Amino acid sequence: MKTILRMSEARRRQIYSGGLDVSARAGLLLGAYGTGLSYQPNLLSRGTRDQAVIGGVAAATAYGWGVTAHSFLRSTADRFPLSSRSAAGRVAAGAAVDAAAALTGLAVARLVPPREHESPRRALVRLAGVGLCAAGTAGTVADGLELGRGRPGARAASLLTALGAVGVGYAMTRPGTATRGSLEPGDDVPREDVVREVALPRALASGLAVTGLLMGAARGESLITGTAARAAALTLGGAPDDHRALGRLASTGALYGLGWGLVSAATTVLNRAGTGLEEAHAEPPEVTEVTGGPGSLSTWDDQTRESRRWLSMALSPETITRVMGEPAIQPIRVYGSLAAARTPQERADLLLAEIDRTGALDRSVLALFSPTGSGYVNYVASETLEYLTRGDCASASIQYSVLPSALSLTKVGYATDQTRIVVNGVVERLLARPAAARPRFYLFGESLGSQVSQEMFRGQGTSGPDGIGLDAAVWIGTPASTDFRAELWGTRTVTQVPEVGPGGFFLPRGIRDWRALPDDVRAQVRFLLLQNGDDPVPKFAAPLLWRRPDWLGPTDSRPPGAPRHTRWLPAVSFVTTFVDLQNALAPTPGVFDQGGHDYRREIPETLRTVFDLEATDEQMARVQEALRTRELVWAVRRLWAKALAASSTGDEQALAGAVAQVSAWTGRELDREAVEELVRTPV
Repeated sequence: MKTILRMSEARRRQIYSGGLDVSARAGLLLGAYGTGLSYQPNLLSRGTRDQAVIGGVAAATAYGWGVTAHSFLRSTADRFPLSSRSAAGRVAAGAAVDAAAALTGLAVARLVPPREHESPRRALVRLAGVGLCAAGTAGTVADGLELGRGRPGARAASLLTALGAVGVGYAMTRPGTATRGSLEPGDDVPREDVVREVALPRALASGLAVTGLLMGAARGESLITGTAARAAALTLGGAPDDHRALGRLASTGALYGLGWGLVSAATTVLNRAGTGLEEAHAEPPEVTEVTGGPGSLSTWDDQTRESRRWLSMALSPETITRVMGEPAIQPIRVYGSLAAARTPQERADLLLAEIDRTGALDRSVLALFSPTGSGYVNYVASETLEYLTRGDCASASIQYSVLPSALSLTKVGYATDQTRIVVNGVVERLLARPAAARPRFYLFGESLGSQVSQEMFRGQGTSGPDGIGLDAAVWIGTPASTDFRAELWGTRTVTQVPEVGPGGFFLPRGIRDWRALPDDVRAQVRFLLLQNGDDPVPKFAAPLLWRRPDWLGPTDSRPPGAPRHTRWLPAVSFVTTFVDLQNALAPTPGVFDQGGHDYRREIPETLRTVFDLEATDEQMARVQEALRTRELVWAVRRLWAKALAASSTGDEQALAGAVAQVSAWTGRELDREAVEELVRTPV
């Protein structure tokens, strides 16, 4: 009978409004609060689906922490003598421990305020305080609700309290005051390629669905753990609880295997896309100065999607003359594609051989373009160089992956070593020439390509580029994990405009810093690490999970492009910035804008200044127009060729869809004839 009574009491303690124990209630309150907080703006706008993902992750993370942390607090309270005397005593003991935890956590957080460049240990101590305060506060509210368990209206009170937690979290986002980074003070329109909006009802519903999926995944992991632990007990003896660690390893391995399988499948699909042939770029170049053309040591069949695009789009002397109004020669473009050789050494040797074959070092300028993960070379940058040198230049690039940058992060070391081989080969050839016969040597890197080329100088400081005879370099959108940039930045503060450093290095916090330099000071810059203030690529890093970044410091001292009146949230800020990363680049062909990871509007004038290239303002205006026209025409050619191929296989809507897409790009209602005329436009 005593056993039955004990079971009845234990069961009774579990069952109250909603049938949840007090720790689960605390977790749900924290999850609801986190859901409301997830609506605060970050760097860029987001759509309904984005908000659903962020809200779901916020809810699941907060719930998980609330349940775990409060379970520890409740187990501590249960050891007090008061807790064993009665149900009311248990609630009182729990409330006392929860309140003490909340106050202790608050004190720790206040005593260890955030600082720029703080150590991981300090940040983790503060995070522990914040987490303890949150768990204790949620537990205190849950304790109050538990007093009313079994009474009329208890469930309604629980529901209203959870909704109130969502409302409090949302109010903490300062709606109407907080703004995303792309909407800087004084701007009426966000500086983004695409401005997204959240449909609140759909976002809330989707957020619940995402939360359910995350909870389901957690439940699945627990089931795998339990099953594996029971199997281990049958095999090795003992109770299942003795083998929970083995069970956890089994579940982790199963989930890891599933994730690895999904990534591998995605990689296979993307690899095919990265090497596939596009009809708009099917024909090899007809000039000897371009890789894949007559006499090339690398055939057209050896090229990947991005190398075919870049090589087939090389400017002609006639095009340059038409835009610049001056005589021009055929510019050189050489590319070492991933498919052209098996090893980095062989690929680098092939590219150097192409440099020798085309006479690249006889031009006035040699520029090495470090591509993104997919092998993409920025057309605006390479075409600007060809226009402003009147074709008297050579552009070279070497590929290390055909996958998007996010899936090429593990190849940075490999790619840096490969790039170093090419640079060493170029430097060796330059040193063998009289100084007067050497071309100016430039470097351009974008996104992951910036990290790849910068890490060649890691540990060398500002002397690294000078040591190889580099005349100038422009790096755009450098990833946050780049060691070389971190070394250059040092302990400077993001609250103040940086100065041009030794050797002509300039690391602006945003485009505004670059534009604000006086003309005579800007002319001194030789090595520019340019970034948009709202670009998530230079800001997304693992420490966002557990430490407030410097760009989310006090609102009145945040750098350009940072969100205003928002706060850093553990885990949630990481996910939000990751979502911004996915939305950072959605350019409209032919429309150059500034924002996120898009630098097309800024590149032409930046190269003109840093590379010291000659052009009048009238010529630059024509170059700007020509760059936009070429980008649009080539995008239309690719789209139309794809639509024609689909139409030939029976897709009757393909051509109509292409016409609608081009109409959207141009902002004009076009018909098929107008689109075909665009395809035929000479560029």
